[in-house]
This record gives sequence, structure tokens and C-alpha cells, in this order.
Amino acid sequence: MSGESGRMDPGRTLTAETTAVLVSSLHWASKSLFELFVSWASEVEPDRGDVASWLSSTGRHLGEQAQSLAGLMPDSVLLADSTGLAAPSVEAEEALRAVRAIPGSVVRLAIAHRVLLTQLSDACEALQQLAEPHADAPLLRVLGFLLLDIANDRERAELLLGSFRGPETDPRLDEAVSEVENRLASAGGLVPAGVLHGT
Repeated sequence: MSGESGRMDPGRTLTAETTAVLVSSLHWASKSLFELFVSWASEVEPDRGDVASWLSSTGRHLGEQAQSLAGLMPDSVLLADSTGLAAPSVEAEEALRAVRAIPGSVVRLAIAHRVLLTQLSDACEALQQLAEPHADAPLLRVLGFLLLDIANDRERAELLLGSFRGPETDPRLDEAVSEVENRLASAGGLVPAGVLHGT
């Protein structure tokens, strides 16, 4: 969701309804990645404790931010259909379920860093473009903390992945990353483009 696809319509503004839909989608993505990473951490091989530690701590960060996002949901019965904190699409849910089944701790680390956190970060940055400081300060504050956590966790992941690089490992990681990118692209993204662009 980088480049043109990550740009928001400059004429679009955040209403209570669009805020509910966007925050609900970001909450689902953060909470789902929290559950995914914690689950992956429990399955890491005994000699990959550093990967387990990263998955566990990154998942915990995402879980904490998901709770903050949930607290931003507008409280109105008129917005009940937009505040369910559910998956933004069946396709996104199915794509993430398929990603969950991909084996290999180092492969999962690469997918988490290069695809999942990247797409979540891109979605947060796109939403920042819509938010107005005078009206959306709580949302901007939560997005800022979430983006800071993601940046720090991705920096740690990049260093960790560097220790696994090699002529046999690199092609395998690149292939897995490409597979997940294509799978999520078919689903519209971790946070589907239609949600971000109001289509």
C-alpha cells in the first residue's frame, strides 16, 4: 500500500462514520496480528529463542495498541454497523488465516516484518493524512504510538533477519514474502484499500 495506493483523497474528511470504519479495521488488523504473532511465538523451534522473543514482544505491543484503538470507537447506536471491530472483509480474514499456516520461524519473521507490519504501518500513515489535529487529536496520538512501536519492532526484526541471511536462506525468504504479498493483494490488503479510500 505504498506509493499511489497509499495516498488518501485530499478532499476526503473524517466523519464519525468513516472514523468508526477505519478505526474498526485498524483494530482488527492490530488484534489479529497480536494473536498471530503470539501463536507463532509458541511454535518457534528451541534454537530460535530470539525469534520467539521478537514475536512475543511485538505481538504484545500490537495487543496494547489494539486496546487503545478500541477506546476510540464512537459510542452511538446509529453507528452499530460500523463499530463491530470485525474483519473489514471476508477475503482479508481468509488471507490472514492462510498466512497463519505458513511454516518456519525465520520465514514467519520475514513475513511479519516485511509484509504484515509494513502494511499496518502504511494504513496508519494513510489515516494520518485524513486526520485533523484540531478534531482528531486522540486518534493521531494513538496512531503515533502505534507507528513508533512498529518502527522500533521492524528495526529489531531487520537486525535479527540479518543474522540469518545466506545464499540458501535469502531466496526462500524472498519467495515466502512475495507469496504473502500476492495473497494479501488479492484480498485488497491487510486493511483493504476500499476501507482506506472510502470505495
